[in-house]
Amino acid sequence: MIDRSQLLIYPGDPEFDLTLTAFPPNWRDFAYRNSGEAVFIAEPGSGLLRPANSQELTEYLHGGEYDERLHELDVAVE
Repeated sequence: MIDRSQLLIYPGDPEFDLTLTAFPPNWRDFAYRNSGEAVFIAEPGSGLLRPANSQELTEYLHGGEYDERLHELDVAVE
């Protein structure tokens, strides 16, 4: 029988922050499809990491998502 109390990890659970900072399960497939290239960017709003290629990273950095994420973390944006 499956212990259903362990299927969801809520804020306050010791594994919650660890789960947010873990690499996504599909990152190796993503890297394989992109000639071994993969970086991880944190989604604004959730902080979940997602794999991205260099073009997506450039869009993330210069398109405002990075600044939005820094604002969420209370980091000064210059």
